[in-house]
Amino acid sequence: MIKKEVAGTMESTAKRMSLSLTALLLIGCLAGCGTAVTKDDGQENIEAAEPETDVSESEENAEEKGILGESAADGHVDFAMLQEKNPDIFAWLYIPGTDIDMPVLQSHISDKYYITHDIMGEENSTGAVFTEMPNLMNMCDFNTVIHGNDLEEDAPFKELHQFEDADFFEDHVEFYLYLPDNVLTYEIFTAYYDEGSDILRRYDYTTYAGCMEHLNDIYTTRSMNRNMREDWEGLTPYHFLVTLDGRVREDGTQYVVIGALVKDAAGQIDRVIYE
Repeated sequence: MIKKEVAGTMESTAKRMSLSLTALLLIGCLAGCGTAVTKDDGQENIEAAEPETDVSESEENAEEKGILGESAADGHVDFAMLQEKNPDIFAWLYIPGTDIDMPVLQSHISDKYYITHDIMGEENSTGAVFTEMPNLMNMCDFNTVIHGNDLEEDAPFKELHQFEDADFFEDHVEFYLYLPDNVLTYEIFTAYYDEGSDILRRYDYTTYAGCMEHLNDIYTTRSMNRNMREDWEGLTPYHFLVTLDGRVREDGTQYVVIGALVKDAAGQIDRVIYE
């Protein structure tokens, strides 16, 4: 395992990225993206974070995935085509080892729109995978919550539950988020049943204290089927998380799979938070 140690910056190795502490503290409010991520040798990290994939196999199976045969298994997503079909598509989520290889949407009509509509905007009880308007679409928030129905057999996030199995969790480490001009790699460090709804509004992610409150809750949560990867105790508010969030159940819980950003291919992910 690679030890994650953060002291105001995120070092970039094969598993970590670097953030400039100076840039993070320039102003006392939430800011947008822009700071380049650098490798340990000081060179800009502009490599595409493409998953290890058998290209011939991915091409053979492409027609079975996504819409119009689109898939990220070959390391490429045609956003121009996708956004012609639905302009709400702003990212693509790919989790190797699962069937989760699909667009991520954000509605400007209602945060609940894609609970009952599919990726083409058609009414559908299983919905689509989506973020809410409080989350930035440039992925610069401390925690971006990506929602999806995981209850029905054909639900888009049904296969999140593979991470309940300890062996599967151990063997499947990363997921990828493709943006029109970037590829982001996240390491899955925990998965569990969260005992509370509305994660996005539960904490004040614009402040250091609010981010730390969330991290402390992650570390202290006691949940059935909880899996936690070793050496991830050093997370701080200067990291970037993505929470893959299932549907809230009758008992008030929802299944979550949480990843931390470890590679930013274009060097665009940055923000400022209140101390």
